[in-house]
Amino acid sequence: MQKRLTQLFSIGSLVVWIWIFASSLLVWPHNSAAALVLGIGGAVLVSALAFFGGPLLDKLSARSFRTLSAALFAAYGAFLVYMAVQLQVVPIMDMEVVIRSIPDFLDNGSPQVWSGYYVVCNNNLGLALLLSGLYAMLGLFGIAPGTPAGHLAGTVFSSLFILLTVFLCCWCALRIWRSRQALALAFVLCAGFAPFVLWSSTYYSDTLSAPFFPAILLLWTFFRDAKRQPGRIALLTAMGVVTFLGFALKGSIAVALVALLILLFLTLKPRKAALYGLVLAAAFALPLAGYRVWQQGYLDWSVQDAIAYPTELWFAYGSEGDGNYSQDIVDAANALPDMESRRAMLRQRIVDNYTSRTLPQQFQFFSRKLGITWGNGLYDAQEFLQTPSYSNWTHFFILPGQPGFMPLTYYCQGYLLMIQLLLLAGAALDLKKGPAAPITLARLCLVGGILFLSFWETKARYAFNFTPLMLLLAVGGVLALTASLAGIKARRSETNTA
Repeated sequence: MQKRLTQLFSIGSLVVWIWIFASSLLVWPHNSAAALVLGIGGAVLVSALAFFGGPLLDKLSARSFRTLSAALFAAYGAFLVYMAVQLQVVPIMDMEVVIRSIPDFLDNGSPQVWSGYYVVCNNNLGLALLLSGLYAMLGLFGIAPGTPAGHLAGTVFSSLFILLTVFLCCWCALRIWRSRQALALAFVLCAGFAPFVLWSSTYYSDTLSAPFFPAILLLWTFFRDAKRQPGRIALLTAMGVVTFLGFALKGSIAVALVALLILLFLTLKPRKAALYGLVLAAAFALPLAGYRVWQQGYLDWSVQDAIAYPTELWFAYGSEGDGNYSQDIVDAANALPDMESRRAMLRQRIVDNYTSRTLPQQFQFFSRKLGITWGNGLYDAQEFLQTPSYSNWTHFFILPGQPGFMPLTYYCQGYLLMIQLLLLAGAALDLKKGPAAPITLARLCLVGGILFLSFWETKARYAFNFTPLMLLLAVGGVLALTASLAGIKARRSETNTA
C-alpha cells in the first residue's frame, strides 16, 4: 500500500511538473524556442559531463578528492562574496522598511516607531529579529544598520546564507546517493545557478530562508540512518525546531512539516508513525505558540483594526488577474472598519473569483500563475538589482536595457528549463524503481510549495527558497539518466560479446 501511494504521488508530481514546464514556455515573454534549445543543450551537456567525468572522480584518492572539493568550494565562496559586494543595492520596498526599523529593536527592545508595520506584515518580524541579532553583534565593532558599513555587512551576511545553502545541497547529495559523482553534480548545478549570485546581495527573507529546506532534508537523511530511539527522537525534534525557525522567517517553509508527517506515515508502521508525528508536531507547535504569546506583549496590537489586513488579503491577490498585488483589493479592504469585516469581504471575493470562471478558464488562470511563479529564470532579481548602490562593471549585465541584460536573462531562463527537464527525467525514471525516501520528501515539499503558491499572491521570488530542492531533484535526474545510459552500454557490450 505504501509503495503504491508513493508511486501514485510520483506520477502526480510528474504530471504537475509537465504542466509547469509547458506553462513556463508559454508565459516566457521572449523567444521561448531559444530558451528551450538552451535548456535541452544544457541538460545534454550536464548528463554527458556526468557520464564521462563520473568514472574519473572515482579514480582520485580520498585525500585528493577532499582537497579538490575544498578548493573549489572555497573558490566559489570567494566569488559569491565578491559578487555580492559588487551587486550591492539600495534597499527598497519591505526590505528598506525592515532595515529602517532595526534601530528601534536595538535601542528600545521593541519597534516603537515601526510597530504598526509588524502588525500589518507580521511575517517579516522574524526577519527583523534575525537582522537585529546580526547588528547587535556588529554594534560591538561600531557597525550600525543603514550605514555603508552596515549595508556591506548585511550583503556579506546574505551571501554567506547562499553559500550555506550550496554547502547543504552538496552534503544532502552525498548523503542521499552516497557517491562522489552526486556531490560533484550538486556543486556544479549550484555553481552554475546564476540566481544564487544575483540574489546574494539582498538580505531579505527570500535569500535568508534558502538554507532551511536542504537543512530539513539533511536531518531526514540522518533520521533514516539512526538506529536507536533516542537519536531518532532528537532528530525529529531538531527537524521540528528548524521548520519553526524557517517558518518564522518565511511562511512557506511550513510545507516541510506537512511533508514530513506524510512521509512518516508512508514509510513507518502506523503506531510508530503516530508517535514520531506527535514529537515532530510538538517540536514545531510549542515554539510557535511561545512565539505568538510573546508577540502579544511585544507589538502594539491595539492598532490592528485600524491598519492591519487578514491573511486572506494575499489569497485574494492570488485569485484574480495575474495573481499579483491589486490596489483595488487594498482599497476595498481599507474601506471597511475592522479585521473581521475585511476578512469576510475578502473571503467572499475569493469565492466569487474562483466560482466566476469556467473549468477551461480556471485551467488557463492556474497555468499562467504557475508560469509566472515557477518559470522565471531570474526569480525577479531585477526588481532589487535595479537600484544599485554604486556604479561598476556588473551594470552591463544586471540593468534592463544594457547590452548584457538579455544574454544573462536567456542564460537564466535556459538554465531553469534545464533544471526542469532534468527534474522531469528523474521523476519519469523513478516511476519504475521508486525514489529514495529523501527524494520523496523533496518532492513532497516542492509539491506543497506549488499548491500553496498557486493560491497565494503571484511572485517569482516566492519560489526562490524552493530552488535547492529543485537542484537536488535535478541531480537525481542526471544520475538516473547516466545509470540508464550505463545499463544500455553494458547490455550492448554483452550482446556484442555474445
